Amino acid sequence: MNFSWAIGRIIFFVLVPALLLGIQWILYRRASRWLREQHPDARWALLALRIVFVIFNAATLALIIFRPRFSEIPTWFLYWGVYPYFLWQGSTFAVALVLILAALIRLPFQGAVAVARAIPPFKHRLDTVQATPAFQKYDASRRVFLRRAMVGVTAASFGGNAYGMLVERSRCDLNDATMLIPGLPAELSGFSIVLMSDIHSSLYMTRREMAEYVSMANGMNGDLIVVTGDFVNNQVDQAFPFAEAFSELKAQHGVYGVMGNHDFYTEDPDRVARVVDDCGVKLLRNDRVVIEKNGGRFSLIGVDDVGRNERGTIKLREAIGTQPLDGPKVLLCHRPYYLPQAAAENIDLVLSGHTHGGQVVFGSFAGVTFSPAALASPYLWGKYSLGGTQMYVSRGIGTVGVPVRFNCPPEITRIVLKPA
Repeated sequence: MNFSWAIGRIIFFVLVPALLLGIQWILYRRASRWLREQHPDARWALLALRIVFVIFNAATLALIIFRPRFSEIPTWFLYWGVYPYFLWQGSTFAVALVLILAALIRLPFQGAVAVARAIPPFKHRLDTVQATPAFQKYDASRRVFLRRAMVGVTAASFGGNAYGMLVERSRCDLNDATMLIPGLPAELSGFSIVLMSDIHSSLYMTRREMAEYVSMANGMNGDLIVVTGDFVNNQVDQAFPFAEAFSELKAQHGVYGVMGNHDFYTEDPDRVARVVDDCGVKLLRNDRVVIEKNGGRFSLIGVDDVGRNERGTIKLREAIGTQPLDGPKVLLCHRPYYLPQAAAENIDLVLSGHTHGGQVVFGSFAGVTFSPAALASPYLWGKYSLGGTQMYVSRGIGTVGVPVRFNCPPEITRIVLKPA
């Protein structure tokens, strides 16, 4: 058994559930204590709180123990079962993060007070100050403020997650991006490539939803359509609804794709590849093809993602081969991290996805995007360049983890090539 695979299983099936259940226990204790202090006669509220925590955490335990594999569920259960579960887990996790951050901020002050109380003169002075009416009034108002702030944080967390799940996740931007390519033949000026990425066919990316995205992409009238990986979330069976929807994807010069990391997370990535290939999305698996229009040519290169068990670099040299390539070189690579390797091989344009644009973005300032995903990748969304190599990273259309997008809607992009 691969050691890194075993570690990944331990993290996913032991540490992550333990973290989630531990957070739920802490939140339950805090919420029940608050109810007893503020509304001691509201026994019904305490009972309701217990029922809610039991229901959602029993669902977590059932998922951990039985590991059910759903390929399709009724729509009513999706909206009344799956989405409420993710809404609860995502929102309570956000509340817990705020509480942890507040505790970390408070920690040095608490430490300073503890040290002061260990010194008799300072302890006497602190006791004297705390006994004054002014301090007691301040302390009471501080507690009221903190309670109201916590209510506001909780409401914002649940409201924001509900918006991101039910509204923004379904609002797709159709964007245009012009890329200036040195050496692009005049015959290819204005050649357009419709870029789609990160489909994540799953319970919360249904065949119907994928069919709507396919219709949007076809309506952009691209000369070529490319799909840069993550066709499925983590199961082979998820490839079949993907294939049903994406079999309708059409472009004059073809539809091409590459495998993403989630496609390799399945038990049989080669079977996923066959299903995707058979539906009309021609996979470039460390391979290349020449795209020609009106006598002008460029080379389209595709590489497999490194997957779960492999490490190191993408097999770009294998994909390029030893023979000279026709015209400019356009690379399809699921993850954008390999821009330096592409630049070293004199690739003209890289088309990637993987990051979902951050999926949850709190804002941006001075060119810096504030998103948890920014901790893992310097490339989140849009245009980048290194040397003579340019790259466009798509926000994709699907989600991973919690089915929520915030300040980061799905995207289908038409890349228009122009001579530099």
